[in-house]
Amino acid sequence: MYSMLSRSLLVCCARQSAQGPFVRQLASQAGKAGAKAAGNAKETATAKGETRPARPALLLERSRAPKTQTTYKKPFAPRKQYLFGEYDRQFGASAAVVVLQHHNLSGADQLELRKQLKLEAQGARLMVVRPKMFKAVVRSTRFANMEALFSGPTAIVYWDAPPADAVAAVGQVLGIARPVRKLVVMGAKFGDSLVLNPAMARDFVRLPPIDQLRAQVVGAIESPAGSLVSLLNRVPQRLVNVLKQRADGEGQAE
Repeated sequence: MYSMLSRSLLVCCARQSAQGPFVRQLASQAGKAGAKAAGNAKETATAKGETRPARPALLLERSRAPKTQTTYKKPFAPRKQYLFGEYDRQFGASAAVVVLQHHNLSGADQLELRKQLKLEAQGARLMVVRPKMFKAVVRSTRFANMEALFSGPTAIVYWDAPPADAVAAVGQVLGIARPVRKLVVMGAKFGDSLVLNPAMARDFVRLPPIDQLRAQVVGAIESPAGSLVSLLNRVPQRLVNVLKQRADGEGQAE
């Protein structure tokens, strides 16, 4: 029995040693074929002019350049780099951005909310974002004080094209989000520098149109000036009346 077992082991070893070079040869040929196919595909893409699109330039001005490497001195993954540039573009190019915190918002809820925002808020768009990455986007910019708004499950509402009335559009977004119990308005940014907390955002959208505000400012400036002119006109007139009365009295005495 011992001899039969030894013979079987010898046969297995012989087979493996005989097949080893053949297997290695097949693997080598497969590797060469794969490299050749990859080279042909690259040459075909180059001939057709197919190149990777360049990453868009960052829009937000920063006091220092954003990080390009991890703590371990490795470049960030392409997906993270893409998301960073996309967040920067959306935040910097949009006329206004409303920051929302969502709780247990299902896919169906998001779909319905997106439709409502597009139809009732002048084409507004909703995007669920990564809060840590968005903190990195606004860091070292004039919107750095908005970092605290990006906490927990976060979404932003933005506009690809400037709305006809940005103030009214923000008010419409607030009106849509107010009755939704799964949404909490964290704040908003308007224009290039104005940052609003929820209370300020509600008061901001209640302001009258810009033409009416200008008329009120002009009226407030003109009202004191008109009162001063009227007062200055009344003083000489009173003096003239007093002198006239005195002259009339002296004439009657004579």
